[in-house]
Amino acid sequence: MTHSSKAIVLSIEKFGEADCYIRFLTQKWGVISTLAKSARKSKKRYIGGLDLFCHNEIFLRGDPKDRPYLLELTVINSFPQIRESLEKVMIAGKAVQWIKKLADVPTPMPNLYSLLGQTLALIEKETNIERLDLLVLVFKLKLLSFLGLSPQLEKCARCSGDLDNSAVFDLSSGGAVCQTCISGQSFQSFHLRTEQRMILSVAEKMKMPQWDSFLVAQEQVIPLSHLLTQFASFHTQILLPV
Repeated sequence: MTHSSKAIVLSIEKFGEADCYIRFLTQKWGVISTLAKSARKSKKRYIGGLDLFCHNEIFLRGDPKDRPYLLELTVINSFPQIRESLEKVMIAGKAVQWIKKLADVPTPMPNLYSLLGQTLALIEKETNIERLDLLVLVFKLKLLSFLGLSPQLEKCARCSGDLDNSAVFDLSSGGAVCQTCISGQSFQSFHLRTEQRMILSVAEKMKMPQWDSFLVAQEQVIPLSHLLTQFASFHTQILLPV
C-alpha cells in the first residue's frame, strides 16, 4: 500500500553502500524515518529532494511509522537561498535540532510541521541577518507552546500574583516569579523586566505572517533566547542548542 504526505527533511544518514535513512517531519505522521534505496546512486526518484531542509511530497510503501521505503518524492521547496548563507544554514539547523530533540516521535503534529515550514520560509527571505536571532526566539517559544512547555509569564509562577519590573525568571518555578515569592529564598534566576516579559509574550502569541512587523532591539534578543534554551533544557533534561 502506498502512502503520501508533505514532509521536511530533518536528517540524512548513509546506510550500506548506496542507501540512506531519511528522517522527515511529516504533516500526517510526525517525525518518521524512511529507507531511500539506492539514494546515493540513482538520483532519478529523489532528484533535488534529499538535502537537509527540503520540503517535499513523499510517497512511501509500508507502515509510515515503522521505517517504510521511500518510493519517490516531489520537491515543493528546496530553500536554495538558505544554502547560500552560512548564517542561514546554522539558524535553520538550530530549528531542526530543536524539533529532533523535543518532538522526535511518530505522532501527528501538524502545528509543528507548519511552524518549521513557515520558519524555513522566513529564514530564506530575510535579508537582515541580525533578525534571524529574533526569529529563533519566536520559533523556540512557539515550539514550547505547542508541546505544552511554555514558561509562565503573565502571572507569578509560584503564587499566581501580579508581576512588576522586579520580577525574576526562575527555572525551577517554571517562569516569572514576583518579589514576594523571591524574598528569603535563593534563586538561580534572571532579572526579567516588564519590557522583556512583553517581548516574550508577544513573540509566543504572534502569527508567523506578522513577522515583518515584529521589531526588537538586538541586545534584548540574545539573552532572552539563551534563557529559553536554559528553561527548556532544565525541564526536559535534554541538552538543546543555544
